[in-house]
Amino acid sequence: MRSLLLLMATTAAPAFAAVNPLPDDFNALFATTCMKYYYAQDTLRDQMKSHGLKVLPPDQAGLFLGGKEGTAWILVAPSTRYVISLSNNSVCSVFAQRGNPEQIQSGFLKLVGTAPALLVAQAPDTAGLGPNNDLARTVARSWAPPADKEELLFVLTTSSSEEVTAQTMASMSRVKRAK
Repeated sequence: MRSLLLLMATTAAPAFAAVNPLPDDFNALFATTCMKYYYAQDTLRDQMKSHGLKVLPPDQAGLFLGGKEGTAWILVAPSTRYVISLSNNSVCSVFAQRGNPEQIQSGFLKLVGTAPALLVAQAPDTAGLGPNNDLARTVARSWAPPADKEELLFVLTTSSSEEVTAQTMASMSRVKRAK
């Protein structure tokens, strides 16, 4: 399974890696799963299976799927455990049990802060997207063509607490554009 993390870190999604180098394992995993296969989700499922990732049983996967139907896979690396989840309503997420919140947030903003050609990156209001308090911070970016009514929404929540199940969670989904 470590080989999957190394493979993903070295074969980053070309459209995204060309704009922003991948700064850490968490963001590399997010870029090479959710971002790379967002429009090819069956391929993502095939990739997880071909790399031998364990599918979490529904009672454990529910936490990572926000109560929605879908699939969650676990990846155990030397530094932490990761979960990659893909809900049936096309929300793709990566969770890390442990990680450096500041480093991961900085890397995430570098990764999604600049959109590929023909798309515009924006910083949407994070109210309602996740917590922003002394222990947790949520940041978001969206990508869309200038006149499109929908956008790709990227959300990252990090926690400095050692007591949480996952210190880091990044998600990608297609949503109606805020007016």
